[in-house]
Amino acid sequence: MSINQIAADRRTFLKVAGLGLLSAAAVGSLAGCGTRQELVASGASSVKLPTFVAAEGFAPDLPGTAGGVPAAYFKYPANPVRTVTTPPLNGETFTAITNIFGPPPNGREKNAAWQEIEKRLGGKLDITAVSADDFTTKMNTTIAGNDIPDMMLDDGASIPDIIGFLKSKCQDLTPFLSGDAIKEYPNLAAIPELYWKQTVRDGKIYTLPIPRGGSAGLGFYNAKHFAEVGVTDTSKIKNADEYMSIMKELTNAKANRWAFGSSSFGLSTFHQLFGVPNQWREQNGKLTYSFETDEYLESISFVQKAAAAGYIVPGSDSWTKSQMVNAFTNGQVAQIYDGLPAYFKSDGYGPTVPDSAPFLPFAAGGGQPTAWLDNVIFASTMLKKNDEKSIKKLLGIANLLAAPFGSEEYLLINYGVEGTDYTLDANGNPLPTPAALANTTVPWKYISAPSPVLYLPGEDEIIKQTHAAYSALIPLGVENPTATLFSPTNAQKGGTIRQPVSDATQDFIAGRKSLDDVKAAIKSWRSAGGDKIRKEYEKALGK
Repeated sequence: MSINQIAADRRTFLKVAGLGLLSAAAVGSLAGCGTRQELVASGASSVKLPTFVAAEGFAPDLPGTAGGVPAAYFKYPANPVRTVTTPPLNGETFTAITNIFGPPPNGREKNAAWQEIEKRLGGKLDITAVSADDFTTKMNTTIAGNDIPDMMLDDGASIPDIIGFLKSKCQDLTPFLSGDAIKEYPNLAAIPELYWKQTVRDGKIYTLPIPRGGSAGLGFYNAKHFAEVGVTDTSKIKNADEYMSIMKELTNAKANRWAFGSSSFGLSTFHQLFGVPNQWREQNGKLTYSFETDEYLESISFVQKAAAAGYIVPGSDSWTKSQMVNAFTNGQVAQIYDGLPAYFKSDGYGPTVPDSAPFLPFAAGGGQPTAWLDNVIFASTMLKKNDEKSIKKLLGIANLLAAPFGSEEYLLINYGVEGTDYTLDANGNPLPTPAALANTTVPWKYISAPSPVLYLPGEDEIIKQTHAAYSALIPLGVENPTATLFSPTNAQKGGTIRQPVSDATQDFIAGRKSLDDVKAAIKSWRSAGGDKIRKEYEKALGK
């Protein structure tokens, strides 16, 4: 395993301290790979997705759903089941490239967990593990040198012409995984359809999903403070006017208490409440971007009014994450925006912030509330084109690494070797030893992983709250219709041309610019490439 320079982690790493849900967001900047390729718009036409077959032998305390609600466990299941009894390899060595977070693990020769995993694989997987900050450069250098590993992380940002790369260099996995074919790999078959939708490109299954929680939610609120003003269930708030009145009641600047405070005004919360599209809205093959909608202008106007009225902490739009957490912890603010996985970590809001709870949506304009499905996968894994026998072996590796929570393999991959890396408490939950971090950070879970679960030993009520939140959010979920599409212009400059709209929005809410300035920025976005991005996506959508 080779480790490039390790940079500071910009994502929340799934630590060994009993966390069950991967909470990392794919990031990365675009970079050229040395040669320019023609970028062609491409989309995801209909393909038969893998058949979902729930894993057998695992009885969660709270069930998951095929739609993506994660199962929940109050303790690690007794007598873990071994899901892969025959090693998929026969002495072969394959290669992989993926992300790593934090310091590098102990090498294979000093790492009993690594050795045991490869023993179960029946061969070796040589991993090039690269920090998030360096991944784009390394990936494009690898591609330019035509030194392509057998398994490769697609973080959604690093490869400019991802469709062209998939079609020319990567294996079409449709014959191996579509429909009932996936049943040859039971652990992969236990991943719900929600996640497999993200792996379809150009009408074919090209990658393996690395699942996350589905929805990042709408943030958190202080249930005690809200109860003091008569709100015990945020989903029962009638509309935007009632919400504004609640914010007024929650605010007492003289007592150093405000209704809301978050970095960049926590706009995700308000966009979802007002029904702003998740990136794009598709109607009859035509696309409208989120900030082109009336709902967007209504949502930011609401936030501007709340800020002007003093219900949002002055200056909180420039808060760091730690400042926001501290303000919520000490009761200075009654509501913040942060991703739902941050609630049930061992050091998350649930265990550390008294009276905190997930904020459930209401519809600002009345009617049916919505929630974005904006946290579906961390990334996905591509397989280099190869002969059928090798592809099946690589899928066998992925199948073992995707062993579900409650299995022997999951315990080994995430917690290491018993005695060396963890011990079991009286309830059978793994407790990491001081040696665990150095042995269990081999990035297996960033090559292939099972469906996420909710698990935090000793915190049953927090797990129940989180499961209830996902159960409410997932059925309301709004997908991004372009999630599996490719736009060359968006790949080249989408983020750059959207930034002026974001800046104008922040300035408007803060009172430095007008709503007309926001509209002007949106108009400029269209002419700067927004309309071209739309046309490319619409062309891809029609394929």
